[in-house]
Amino acid sequence: MSTPGRAHGFTRVDDDARPARWVECLDTIQREPFYRDYKARVRAIVSPRPTGLYLDVGSGAGTDAMALGARVIGIDRSLTMCREARARGLEMTIMADAAALPLAGRVVDGCWADRTFQHLPDPQRALGELARVMKPGATVVVVDPDYGTQAMELSDQALARKVFEFRAQHLLRNGTLAHRMRELFLAARLEEVSVEERVLVVRDPASVDNVMGLRSWASTARDRGMMSDAEVDRWETLYDAVAAAGNFQWSVSFFITSGRRPDAHAG
Repeated sequence: MSTPGRAHGFTRVDDDARPARWVECLDTIQREPFYRDYKARVRAIVSPRPTGLYLDVGSGAGTDAMALGARVIGIDRSLTMCREARARGLEMTIMADAAALPLAGRVVDGCWADRTFQHLPDPQRALGELARVMKPGATVVVVDPDYGTQAMELSDQALARKVFEFRAQHLLRNGTLAHRMRELFLAARLEEVSVEERVLVVRDPASVDNVMGLRSWASTARDRGMMSDAEVDRWETLYDAVAAAGNFQWSVSFFITSGRRPDAHAG
């Protein structure tokens, strides 16, 4: 197992000089068809009942929670996000950590975490907390990209792999965890564990919030002493050339992992 990377900006929103930019980032992503489609799939797996109570861990601005069509408790460790979610109409919003949910056991009818586990210091503990607060028979869904699956059309593939490795292993705590979520689900004694893969293919470098800053990853690696000036210059030159020629294509796989808390015994 690789050493977890550093904390991403989404883990320290409240410390940012302009925390609202992270809300804007979520809103930008929310408009992308790929994200809308897999989020609809998450809702279908959760299969909410109008009278049920559900949990969204890493709820951000509350958009997904309010789209569920049922009562949802939103959990986020950012005060900025919690305030934004409440302002948008998500009444049950709690500032808390995923590894220590302030909820009693067996209280929610289902839960999900979308692009949250990639940021967590202790994913296994957080999953145990989700299982704890779920009622027997309830479903949990976790979605994250696996940055170990990145691919891009570029003439220098060795350089591309080095940039992508930096993203996967150093810009995120758990950049490749999604590929191993099934293992965590089984360790948490969840049943009926299922994994679905969705591939995000981006052909417009200006979309998906400028592909989440892809062009800047090399310079960030240089700032951390992991790439040379020459490598950064070559990366940016090749990146710009591909974009200008209309040949840009970058992809990454998202994994939707779901499971059910057993009916017979507590997790």
